[in-house]
Parts: sequence; structure tokens; C-alpha cells
Amino acid sequence: MPTASADDSEPPPVVWWMVGGTIVLLLAIVVSYAYLTGLFRAASKGLVSNVPHLGDPRFALSLEGLANSADTTGRLVGFWPEVNAIYAARREAIASAQHLVQYETYFMTPGRRADAFAEVITDRALAGVKIQLLLDHQGTSSMPKIYWRRLRNVGVEIQFFRQFDWRAPLDYNSRSHRKLLIIDGQQVFIGGAGVSDFWDGTAFEHDTAPWCDFELAYEGEVVSLLQGKFLQNWACAGGVIDLKEGLHRVRAEGTTPLFITDNASTLNESSIRLLMQLHMLTAKRRLWIGSPYFVPDHNTTHCLIQAYQKGVDVRILTMGAATDKKMVHLASRELYGPLLRAGVKICEHQPSMMHAKFVLVDDDWVSTGSANFDPRSYFHNDELNISGQYPELAKKVEQFFLNALNNSWCLSYAEWQNRPRLEKIQGQGALLFKNLL
Repeated sequence: MPTASADDSEPPPVVWWMVGGTIVLLLAIVVSYAYLTGLFRAASKGLVSNVPHLGDPRFALSLEGLANSADTTGRLVGFWPEVNAIYAARREAIASAQHLVQYETYFMTPGRRADAFAEVITDRALAGVKIQLLLDHQGTSSMPKIYWRRLRNVGVEIQFFRQFDWRAPLDYNSRSHRKLLIIDGQQVFIGGAGVSDFWDGTAFEHDTAPWCDFELAYEGEVVSLLQGKFLQNWACAGGVIDLKEGLHRVRAEGTTPLFITDNASTLNESSIRLLMQLHMLTAKRRLWIGSPYFVPDHNTTHCLIQAYQKGVDVRILTMGAATDKKMVHLASRELYGPLLRAGVKICEHQPSMMHAKFVLVDDDWVSTGSANFDPRSYFHNDELNISGQYPELAKKVEQFFLNALNNSWCLSYAEWQNRPRLEKIQGQGALLFKNLL
């Protein structure tokens, strides 16, 4: 009986051809997708110079003209720098609604926070309050269909922003990253937190504390303007805008001038990036930035270094190893070098995910909202920031920053240079996809 030769155990050549062909095909798909989504697009090199100082009336005009910012007024009525307080404040506000709740969010996951949200929403819907939920399709995709069915059964109106469409598949890369809660057209909540147990710091092993985030609330004319922004996306998602009700009148007494900057995905210059650039270049004494997803392009890096060289105290608070997006953290770290070498202070939050987004400029200018310092916020997502010269809010955000800084590790340039070789390789790999992260 003939014995099998050693070659009999080797796969036939056709198998290797199939394996090789499959690998080549997958690589071609990945490269094609990256190409079609603009990964290799040349970055804008346009810079702004001679930016007016904050007290100069031309700075407000620059915000309106360059960053497409709408001027309005508002009054701060709440600030919550801790996760349990954020969810409690939202629940109390929804429970107090008399006729209308409008909520737009990017992120939801199953768990006790989502269950508590459904409970209070159901109570108000059964009491006759009109509820409109505008949910990003991608960011809420882990929620079971029965969750939405139960809410619809009690009269809640639900629309999903930018569902996948095979006729325009690449549009799915552009999401709504906003978080807005509008109560009776009179009060608006804005912040970074989704509806998820993630913020409790219990979903990931690397978290040893609740996530670092805050939320604030305004009354005044700003609410009407933001209600209009909500309705724009509501219509985009297929919802009906009933102007018989109209936008709500609000009291303007005791308010402060504010600017609203929103951003929609576009190939043109980004309103959010120009907003951030104006903030960086107008600073004279302080520029404190909070951004979990900090992936600066050449212009952003240049502006930060330029600010520092003018004598501005430039500090950046971002996420550390406790992150929900490891690739973003790796890409971010790979870009620290020029900033650290120039003297910019970069600090990574240690106990948990740092998720707050803000900019503090000089004594009392503050910008908060949904936008990060990364290509996704600049060019892909619908974002929204509120900015203004608001001493009361600036002091609250400053204290939040200092508290977070006490639980952060500030890197030196030497420490960055000596990071593990594997991390450097992974970081370089992540940067290849920085426009898609």
C-alpha cells in the first residue's frame, strides 16, 4: 500500500491562489473605501492671522463671518460636573415638562440609564406631553428594537438620523454628534454624555471611576435658536415640522451674548475648525482645552504652538489609557511630539474616560458643546458649540478643569520620546486612518 508523501499534506496551489486573491481583494476594498472617503485628500493649509482680541467688536464679526456663528443671548441656569448629577438633572427636567420634550443624541446603549430614560419619557407621554426623540442611527444601533417599539406604543415620536442608504453608502460615515435636550421650548441642556451605563465607569475594566464629563442648561433666546437646529435634523431624518406651534417665545431678561456654531459634513472649510482656530489665535493669557478625541491637524498644531510662543498658558486635557476608542488614543499620542517639544502642556486623565469638550480663553471666554479637536468633528459630524464671554460659566469650567487635572498625568517630551516601540508602530498605523476614526 503506497504511503503518503510529505507533499500530499500541502494545500494544492489553487488554494494559495484563492487565499492570496482574497487578501488582495480585501486590501483593495479597504484602500478604495479610504480613497472614496477622502483619507488621502490634501489638508487645508489656510491660516488666519491678526485675529482681534476678545474685547474687540471685530472678534464677534469674525465668529459670525468666518465660523458661521449665530449671535443670540442666553442665561446659564444649571451646571452639573458629575455623572449622577447629569442624569438626575435630565430626569427632573423631563419629568417637569408640560407639553413638549425634544431630545437629540448620538449615543445610547442598553442598561439602567436607558431604562430610566424610557421610564420618565413614558410617564410624560402618557400624561399627554409631546415627545420627539432624534437618535443617531449608528450611535444607538446596539439598542434592541423592542425598546423603541414600546416607546412608540405610548405615542413617542422617534426618528433615526442618517440611516444606511445603499444609494449613498458613504454618507453613513457622517453622523450627528450633538446632545440636546429641550424642555417646553424654554430650557435647553447641552453636554457630552449619552444615555449609557458607560458614563458610570463600570463597562470597561480600565475605568476606576465615573467618566469625566459635565452638562449645562440655558434659558433665553438661545433655546429658540437651538430648537430650530433640532428641527433641521428632525426634518432631515424624515420627521414632520409643524409650524402651527411655531418656535417658542422666551424671556430675554438677564441674558448674556452668546454665539452658536454648528457644523455639518462638507468638503468646504469647517466652521468648527475655524471656531477653534479663532479661539487659539485670539488668546492672550490662557488657552485651556478639553477634548477626549484630540487628533490635531497641521493647522491646529501650528495655532497651538503659535499661541504658546506668544506667552499664552496652553494646556490640553485629554483621555489616557482609559478610553473607549483605543485607535484614536494611539493616533492622538503619535501627534503630541511637536506640541510637547514647543512647551505645550498635554495631560491625560487617568481614573476613567475624559469625555468633556470645552475651550477656556483668557479670563472669561468659554466654548462648550459636542465638538472635539479631530477630523471627524471638523469634517464629518454634525456638531454644535455655544461660546461666549461668560464669567460665571468660565469659573465653573475652570474648576472642572483643575479638578480633572489633579487626576491626570502630564507628559514631558522625553517621556513621549521614550514610549514603547510597539506603541509607536501602532500609532503610525492608526494615523493612516485618522480621518475616519
